[in-house]
Amino acid sequence: MSRTRLRIVIVALLLGAAAVLARAVDVMVLEHDEWSARASRQQQRQIAVPSPRGEIRSADGYVLATSLDRFAVQVDTNMLEYPDLFAAAAAPLLGVRVDELLERLESGPRAIWLQQEASDELARELQALDPLAVILVPDTEREYPQGRVAAPLVGFVGREELRIIGRYGLEYAFDAALTGEPSHYLTLRDAVQRELRLRQTAAGRPGQNLELTIHARIQGRCEEELEAALEEFGADAASAVILDPHSGDLLALCSLPTFDPSRPGESPTASWRLRPVQDAFEPGSTIKPLVAAAALADPGFDPSHRYDCTARGLRVAGRWMRDHADPGVYDIDEIITYSSNAGIIQIAESLDPTELWQVLTAFGIGTRSGVRYPAESHGLLLDPGRWTRMSPAGVSLGQELTASPLQIARAYAAIANNGWLPRLRLVVSPAETDESRPGALASGARRVMDAALAARISAMLEHVVTHGTGAHAAVPGYRAAGKTGTAQRMFDGTFDDEHHVAWFAGFLPADEPRAVIVVTVVEPRKDFWASNVAAPVFSRLGSMVATLLEIPADPALLEPETGPSAGPAGLPTARIAALKPKAETPGGGAA
Repeated sequence: MSRTRLRIVIVALLLGAAAVLARAVDVMVLEHDEWSARASRQQQRQIAVPSPRGEIRSADGYVLATSLDRFAVQVDTNMLEYPDLFAAAAAPLLGVRVDELLERLESGPRAIWLQQEASDELARELQALDPLAVILVPDTEREYPQGRVAAPLVGFVGREELRIIGRYGLEYAFDAALTGEPSHYLTLRDAVQRELRLRQTAAGRPGQNLELTIHARIQGRCEEELEAALEEFGADAASAVILDPHSGDLLALCSLPTFDPSRPGESPTASWRLRPVQDAFEPGSTIKPLVAAAALADPGFDPSHRYDCTARGLRVAGRWMRDHADPGVYDIDEIITYSSNAGIIQIAESLDPTELWQVLTAFGIGTRSGVRYPAESHGLLLDPGRWTRMSPAGVSLGQELTASPLQIARAYAAIANNGWLPRLRLVVSPAETDESRPGALASGARRVMDAALAARISAMLEHVVTHGTGAHAAVPGYRAAGKTGTAQRMFDGTFDDEHHVAWFAGFLPADEPRAVIVVTVVEPRKDFWASNVAAPVFSRLGSMVATLLEIPADPALLEPETGPSAGPAGLPTARIAALKPKAETPGGGAA
């Protein structure tokens, strides 16, 4: 080799060495941070793992929703040496077809979630198939120990990879509190990208528990009674509200049909609804006691006046309004006892429409109660400026307005609570704040009528059970008070005799109320009269609640009756003896 060539080679080598040295200095000094970060990304990966979701518990100690420890199984497809063999072994464990799993492994992203909410046994079996490619990440599964009990109330969750998200009901409404803070894990790999270990870098915070006022035993028994009513009368749906009239605590919110919260997609979406809160219906004659309260609160109203109800109806604005109560001349107490349409219409038409509207609004009709549940219905109560000549009559029969069972229960709680409209409570913890309540509800209960008026309305409702349309609502051993309501439902823009809701709203014991109970049965087909459909359900629920709340029975009611029965004020005892309990007519009267 000539000297010239040798020099050229030496110069080239020196230049190459200089270039390498310069690049090394550039990478090691000037670009150190960038390359160090890139190396870390290749060797390490952060995974955020949600902490266990908080439990949902009933007031009597039952767990309605909880989280179970599970694993999420992830596979690095680049590390699978034999994807076809792995798919053949893993598919039977996962319950999928081999070709489907193989397609995911070969055409999906590098890291795929093979299985979430996997049991420890399943997770270990999958990892044993290829320890270098499969990594186990801590995971949880939402479990509902009571099954379908209170499912529309509790709701259900969904998933976004490892994150569990509330999708419906209380799971949705309190998602932030139930979720907590995630833990962070670091996955470490070697130079050829094999997963070596999983290390926790930051501990999370478990979600808060949700403590409810609901009693699971009352809720479960209530749902059993509603299920029996659905089957007996061929109805579409049923609901019930049970609450403490003094504290406003909701003891049960029952809604049927229900669903399995672990598999909500297998049931119609209509079964997800919490009907007593989210649905509003024409309340029928359950509104009549509130109209009576409006009348008795009017200084110009004569409570001793007797109304001619002998024509089995009356004409209002050119339309004949039927009345199926026995013909008679009734005072206001008897009008409620026998649920006379003609009587209550005459009373409503004697009142100032604005004052009637104000009283109904004060009882919570047409406004949300503020209970902490999403999509609560506010019902419908038109401003009196939009009323027609028919409106006072329609409203007095519960036809030109709608209300949820929860609203009716709250209104009756005011009667049972000496005139105080309670502030309803469903969730005990996380603690409520005044900011979570709209308007006047922030200050708690508010008075809507005086104690003397509440006592008189309560007496009317007790006479409904003892001598009126609510005979089948009687609770053995207890003084019960309440009102039937067989309401026509609006269908295709009009009312007909085919679509009904059967109501019974009441409380017990009548003298010292401990529980308000409202029952609704929607579209009963084998019989639609509330006196036959809803009233017996109230009776059974009343007996159940009295037992579970340990309410003492009235000793006088446990003995055979030997003396004459006392009737409502102004109604002769002989008249009561001659009457039999009557069925409630759509829109209000007795038939």
